[in-house]
Amino acid sequence: MKILDIPRSGKCGLTVAFQSRFGLCLRQYVPQKAALTPARQHVCAVFGNISRKWSSRLTNEQHHRWTLAGAEVMSHPRLGQKGPLTGQQFWQAISTVRAIVGLPETLEVPPRPAFSQSNVGPLVIENGADGVRLYLVVSGELNEDIMVFGQEPCSRGRYKRRNVSYLCLLPPPIGGRSEITRQYKAKFGEPRPGQKVFLVICQEKEGWKGLDQETSATVPEPPAALQATAEGADSHLVYMHTGCTGDADGIAAPLAGYTQASTEPVDRVGDAPEAPSEEKKPPGEEGDAPV
Repeated sequence: MKILDIPRSGKCGLTVAFQSRFGLCLRQYVPQKAALTPARQHVCAVFGNISRKWSSRLTNEQHHRWTLAGAEVMSHPRLGQKGPLTGQQFWQAISTVRAIVGLPETLEVPPRPAFSQSNVGPLVIENGADGVRLYLVVSGELNEDIMVFGQEPCSRGRYKRRNVSYLCLLPPPIGGRSEITRQYKAKFGEPRPGQKVFLVICQEKEGWKGLDQETSATVPEPPAALQATAEGADSHLVYMHTGCTGDADGIAAPLAGYTQASTEPVDRVGDAPEAPSEEKKPPGEEGDAPV
């Protein structure tokens, strides 16, 4: 619900404030029902361990150096405002990125790198005989590690991404393209034709992250030849059945007093209908003439 109020963001009690394209909005807080995924449990464990090391592992001199370095790093803008990081915030940011990408732990401040122009281009999606495949175009050499984040498939009418999850470091390119099909499907499954895929990539070096670069593409339809093959494999005629679904499948329960093989009434005690005691003769063949 859109409201008129001071700028705010985040959760307060049972109300969550967020900024939309229409302005400030409020919604009711909904607790998470499902348990955390293994990936989120891993990141939460890494974040917690790094936070505890700030007090247990680092000395006062190291605290001072991280605080001086954090004062030169600005936070991500929120509600149009940003400010310098504290020493613990800066240590937490650098150490978490290093742990996620597999770099060794460091207690000293790594020097700030100068990132070159990224050679990673747009996302390309192909849909062929091997299924949906995702590639990132690479126009040159990769001088730094490239972190790849992804979002689950969504409607192609959406033009603004939501939260993304870390997938992998960009694999080495082959023929000018790096394939991330396996990593994406392992996280979100295979996207269907007509759905849109959002990716966010950023350069990484010694725990420092560069600027985010967003790219997206829509999953195309499979080639006409594959569609014709799929339709030919299931080209049998389907006839209409006027009864219920159970009758069509042959699993409908028989009516009381009837068998599935016959519509003649049966005795509830016996297994088959009794034979008539005597054969009925047509009129005119009996011994007595009709009166």
